[in-house]
Amino acid sequence: MLYHSKLALAALVAAAFLALAVGDASAGRLSVNERNFELIWDNALPGKTKYEIIIPTLGINIQCKLTLLGRFNSNTIVKSPGINEATINHSVLNECEGGSATLRSETLPWNIRYRSFAGTLPRITRLTLGVLGARYRLREPNGFECEYSTEASHPGSTILESGLETTGEPENATLDRNSRIPLRGLFLCEIPGEAEWGGIGLIRNLPRTGFLRFTLI
Repeated sequence: MLYHSKLALAALVAAAFLALAVGDASAGRLSVNERNFELIWDNALPGKTKYEIIIPTLGINIQCKLTLLGRFNSNTIVKSPGINEATINHSVLNECEGGSATLRSETLPWNIRYRSFAGTLPRITRLTLGVLGARYRLREPNGFECEYSTEASHPGSTILESGLETTGEPENATLDRNSRIPLRGLFLCEIPGEAEWGGIGLIRNLPRTGFLRFTLI
């Protein structure tokens, strides 16, 4: 009887390790149901805000309405920060306050890469993507003017959240204020050195008929 009990215990342990292995393997990728998407930062939308460009050391906070149109390269996202998973192909920036911002449209398309997720598998609470190549020219009312650009070493992080943990469909695209975006231009731009971005936006499929749904595969 003791021998059979040991065999049963060994079988249970082996099955548990196999389940963990399968779980780890399946957590290596994400799927998304829609490839075309739209991101909108507009304070006219309930619970959303404008896109913010912030230079805390100079007290600068430029807020604009921003719309981005993009496309995932496939319906599968590999959880590797070195792979371009999507592109931003079109951008509209307008109705700025606290200064002005001009999109450097010649820098399009911009790349999007996976950065991280939060939560306990298989339930994800937040998915963080990094935007590379976004470039804007900033000008505040007193004439201070700089450019800032997200890059591989300083990506602009965007957190998809609110709804992921229940339906897999994020409601918010929150720009991570911890992103440090290099400033370039006149020598005065070297004094603060970096900018931040912020804002809570909307993410939808394109042509905005439903949600994007992310699942582990």
